[in-house]
Amino acid sequence: MISAFLDTAEVASRLLRSPVLAERWEQPSALAEFRVSGLAGHLARAVFNVERWLAELPPAGGTPIDAVAYFLSGAGPASQLEDAVPRRIREVGEQEAAGGPATLVEEFDAARARLAVQLPTMPLDRPVGVFAQVLPLDQCLLTRLVELVVHLDDLAVSLEAPTPSVSVEATDLVIACLTRMAVVRHGVLPVMRTLARRERATDPIAAF
Repeated sequence: MISAFLDTAEVASRLLRSPVLAERWEQPSALAEFRVSGLAGHLARAVFNVERWLAELPPAGGTPIDAVAYFLSGAGPASQLEDAVPRRIREVGEQEAAGGPATLVEEFDAARARLAVQLPTMPLDRPVGVFAQVLPLDQCLLTRLVELVVHLDDLAVSLEAPTPSVSVEATDLVIACLTRMAVVRHGVLPVMRTLARRERATDPIAAF
């Protein structure tokens, strides 16, 4: 898990260093209401937040949950773009990117270098406070790995660049997490049919 997270962060660093990113910094991204700058800042938070959370004392009490339960804990009616949470996500992404593309990637690389030293010294079952939830370290990293992989694609599409490849380990972890989420949301049979029997697939199946 640690190697998959760090390796994927390195892939993200290369995209954040793309000259096209600087050229399109203030343009709209592939995500509605997100500028390229804010999307880049949001992507970078997948690394920044791990370092921030690990700097805090492990939370006392509370039953740790896994990555699937974490993502589904925010499940509910589809958010509108101007709802408080989506709006806050965009605002914070812009705040992370406020120094410009060069500063963002420098801070990103510094954070991932520190994590490359810190993470291997920590037990994977160490409790970590992730917003209002408590997750073991390995599941915390999985949530951020999902964010990295999904938003790598979003940012690459925004730059009209090929989506970077990530390791087989990272791909397997992310696809397994998204599939488990889709099963909880839609049931086993619709997911199975979507993956194996397109002639019987009906509604689109999505994890989020």
